[in-house]
Amino acid sequence: MKVHDIMTGDALSCQTDSDLSSAARIMLNGRVGTLPVVDARGHVTGMLTDRDIAMATGLRVRHAADIAVHEAMSGRVRGCLAYDDVAAALRLMQDARVRRLPVLDANGRLAGILSIDDILLRAVGEEDGIAPADFLSAMRVIAAGPSVEPEVS
Repeated sequence: MKVHDIMTGDALSCQTDSDLSSAARIMLNGRVGTLPVVDARGHVTGMLTDRDIAMATGLRVRHAADIAVHEAMSGRVRGCLAYDDVAAALRLMQDARVRRLPVLDANGRLAGILSIDDILLRAVGEEDGIAPADFLSAMRVIAAGPSVEPEVS
C-alpha cells in the first residue's frame, strides 16, 4: 500500500511569514491541529501545531497577530513521498515520534498530509497494509513523546 492511497490530498498549510493568528484561524476553520509551513514555491519548511501557537503566545509578550509563523514552527521536518510504502512512512513516524508527516510530490512540494489516523483507519489489518502488531508497536514509541526536551528561547 502506498502513501497516496490513504493520505489527505488537499492539506491545509500556511506560509512562514504568516502570523500566528491567521494560522490559528486556518486550523480552526479546517478543524486541524497541525499545518505544514510552506515557502513561496510550495516547499515544506516546517510544521506548526496548535501547541506551538499556544506556547509562542504564552512565552512572548506579543499578540498572536504580531508573531510570525517562522518564530513558532518546528523547522526540523520529516516528510515522505506520495509513492512511499505506508510501512516505511509509519517507521519514519516512529523514528521521529510524530503523528503526522507532510507528503511531498516528486518536486518536493506539498502534496498532502499523512496522519496516524489515516494509517489506523485505512491501512491497519489490510492485506497490503500494516499488521496490527506493527502499528501498536509504533504507537507505543510515538505516544512516549519526544526523546529530547524542546528548547525555550
